[in-house]
Amino acid sequence: MRYDYNDTSLSLLAGFDTDAFNRWEATQRLGTKAVLDALAAEDLESFRPDATFMDAMRNTLADRATEDLSLLAYSLILPAESTLMQIATPPIDPTKLHNARNHVRNVIAKELDAEIRERYAEVTPKDDEPYVVDGPSASKRRLRNVLLGYLSTSGDAAAAELCGKHFTTAKGMTDKLAAFSCLTGVPDSPEAKAAVEKFLADAKGDANVIDKWFASQARADVDDLLPRVRKLMEHPEFSLKNPNRLRSLVSVFLTTPQFHAPDGSGYDFALEMIPKVDALNPQVSARMANMAFRIWRRLDEKRQEMILERLGKLMEAGLSKDAAEIVSKMRA
Repeated sequence: MRYDYNDTSLSLLAGFDTDAFNRWEATQRLGTKAVLDALAAEDLESFRPDATFMDAMRNTLADRATEDLSLLAYSLILPAESTLMQIATPPIDPTKLHNARNHVRNVIAKELDAEIRERYAEVTPKDDEPYVVDGPSASKRRLRNVLLGYLSTSGDAAAAELCGKHFTTAKGMTDKLAAFSCLTGVPDSPEAKAAVEKFLADAKGDANVIDKWFASQARADVDDLLPRVRKLMEHPEFSLKNPNRLRSLVSVFLTTPQFHAPDGSGYDFALEMIPKVDALNPQVSARMANMAFRIWRRLDEKRQEMILERLGKLMEAGLSKDAAEIVSKMRA
């Protein structure tokens, strides 16, 4: 049974319900509404989420009774853009949706800065504290990494310094990767440049870790992401013939908001890459085509037109049966 709670009831559920799933679901519903309201706002810069949502976030941060800190961590995360794309009413401008979600995150980070920093300090281990692999410790690390994400939203020198410290003091891959992901948002900072070198060096040839190195940079929240992805394709560790490496860089980029750049450059990149990959691995190219363009009918008219044009060109590119079938079905 699903109850149709109003925002005030959802805020109370999010902050105080004894059922973990109910609390998470309440924050997700409030977060979804906050982002969609921001998307519909005439003036995004002046938009502020409803007080009920901000109270839910504040109560979650203030909760010291819940033992499973991963519950708090997940409750503080806004719904993913891929989820919001399926909920928002078409036609959807992916860039505006991305900006709306980022704006809500920034409001949370600014208005609840003191509460976020207090919790971050609480869950930050002491220098001599051993790294423990158990449920409670993992939950504490998960919450700390989510809080770091909020503290890094400003993208300024102080944020880069904090992320850099989080990275250099990390005793496990989870913490290191969380900090590295935050640093990709400030790629020209000294801390980010140092982390790029150290992360790869510490990988010591481990393919899975190197894949994470590529993937984190491929989903960086920066305006010039596509040129950076092209630059990474020139790296000695990258090869189109390596399916996992291809997925970690090219396929990941196809899931980003920057792929849907208004100038169509992301779509041109897909048009360029899919035939190249198809000649090497038809199954991977088919999945890439599906990943890139499967939501095109939910997008705004301009992007629909651009994608249909690229799909038409792909049909003329002599693709394999697998890839051509995917493209043909999407055009139908």
